[in-house]
Amino acid sequence: MKYDYLLFDLDGTLVDTLRGVVISAQYALAKYGIHRSLEELRPFLGPPLRFSFMNFAGLSEAQAVEAIGFYREKYNEIALGESKLFDGIPELLDKLISHGYILGVATSKYEEYAVIMLSYFNIADKFEYITGSNLDESISSKEQVIEEALRRFGISGRREKALMIGDMKYDDIGAAKAGIDSLGIYTGTASPGEHEKAGAVYIAHSFEEAGEMLTIPPLG
Repeated sequence: MKYDYLLFDLDGTLVDTLRGVVISAQYALAKYGIHRSLEELRPFLGPPLRFSFMNFAGLSEAQAVEAIGFYREKYNEIALGESKLFDGIPELLDKLISHGYILGVATSKYEEYAVIMLSYFNIADKFEYITGSNLDESISSKEQVIEEALRRFGISGRREKALMIGDMKYDDIGAAKAGIDSLGIYTGTASPGEHEKAGAVYIAHSFEEAGEMLTIPPLG
C-alpha cells in the first residue's frame, strides 16, 4: 500500500459548512458597508480568513484582522446549526480505518472550531489528530497546516506515505507545496476542472468513488 496516512480537509469535504461560512462573512463585511450575496461569498470557503477578506472583499490587512473578530462573533452563534455532515462520511471513514489507514484532519479552520464541529457530528474519534490553523496565525495556510499534521504524525521524513483529500484547489496546492500527493474530490464547491488544474494526483466525483479508489485496490 503506497499511503498509510490520509489527511482530510473539513469544510466542504467532511462537512457542508458553506452556509455558516458565507453568512458569517456577510455579517462581518456589512460592518464596513460592504454588501455581498451569499453566492458571491462562496470563495470564502477554503482559504484562511485574512486572505479571503483582503483578496475577495478588498479590505486592508488591519481591517481583515478586525473583520475576523466580527466573523467569529457570528460563526460561534450559527456554525453548528448551519452545518451538515455529508451523507456517507461515517461509513467511509470506518471503511478506510478497516483497511488499515490512519486518519487525520488538516483544515484551515481554527483548530478549536474543527474539534468542536467534528465532535458535534460524532466523528472526531475517528481521527488520530485534528490539525487546524491557530489564533495567532503562525499556522494558517494549508501548506503550514499539512506540515504541522505531518509533524504530529511523526512522518515529516516519510511524507510520501501521506495523502491529502480535499474539495478545493487550495488542498491540492497546499499538498504539493508540502511535498505530498492529493486526491481532489468534487463535492459541489470546486469549479469543473479545478482539481486537475491545481495538480491533484487523483480525482474523485463522489465519496463512494473516493472510497473505491482507496480500497479496491488501494492506491499505489
